[in-house]
Amino acid sequence: MLLATVSNQLKQEKKMNKKSIMCFTLIAALIFSTNVFAHSLWVNLNESFSHPPGHVISSLGWGHSVPMDDFLMSKGGAVTIERYDLVGPDNSKTAMPLPVIKQEKVFESKTGMNIVTGDLGLRKISLTEDTQPGTYQVIAESKATFFTGYVDKNGKVKMTTKPMDKIKGAKKFNYSTRYKAVAKSYMGIKKWTQPMPAGHELELMPTCDLSNVRAGGIVSFEASLNGKKLNCDMDGMNYLLAKSNTYGVPDGFMLSAYIMDGKARVRIPTAGEWVVIVMVQKEVTPENELKDLVGKCTMVHYGATVSMNVKP
Repeated sequence: MLLATVSNQLKQEKKMNKKSIMCFTLIAALIFSTNVFAHSLWVNLNESFSHPPGHVISSLGWGHSVPMDDFLMSKGGAVTIERYDLVGPDNSKTAMPLPVIKQEKVFESKTGMNIVTGDLGLRKISLTEDTQPGTYQVIAESKATFFTGYVDKNGKVKMTTKPMDKIKGAKKFNYSTRYKAVAKSYMGIKKWTQPMPAGHELELMPTCDLSNVRAGGIVSFEASLNGKKLNCDMDGMNYLLAKSNTYGVPDGFMLSAYIMDGKARVRIPTAGEWVVIVMVQKEVTPENELKDLVGKCTMVHYGATVSMNVKP
């Protein structure tokens, strides 16, 4: 079903020949299977106006399952946050305290359970009488991290968070990638105003009002890498994913849409928190814009998310 849809859409929009369509279909299947199961970083925003003028609780999600999956450091994967900002309607930035990410002590229960404490960036953002109306952004950005798998001189397979040129005694490199994740969430205070780009390498921007999305409605986005619009063309297949704990559970289903001329949109079928994801991978070569990373890694992975709360 998915591959047939890919072929039909590419035939209509690009008028490619059958050979090209088959090639792109296989590339799409490969990327889809690789990136869907990668860890994502996202921002959770929970608004409360029970006690005027109200407040918003911000926290960070890491892993696979929305809204909370795992700590920012765990056996399943780790990420270091280097930026956690509140951005106002005037694009002013206020840095919030970064989460403390470290391996915490494990406490054992009397019934065979392990208990661990941790910091998921839980921050309270309170409104005041002087709060400016408009759209606010909460932005989290991870530190660019290298992941390298190699075989040492004794034939043992190892993995480290170092670039290739910092590893001594490597007999063979199996893979080496640099990964960076950025996450945004938006809240409209009294009104929605179009937010400004954050200046990320992989920029994912809403082109609709995310403060009043309802089940069955359409949301639209623009996506660019280093200022260039993402597309589905000879340079690769780029797509947008949307997932929620109110859709596709427990089968792991999610929504997807191809990014054409930097734009993509999806219809949201259910209420609840949704996370929209774009992931892009680029090969490092001496001829492209990543030439400065030659010898350090062979691939660069970018991840960007936008989270939103959908009303019934």
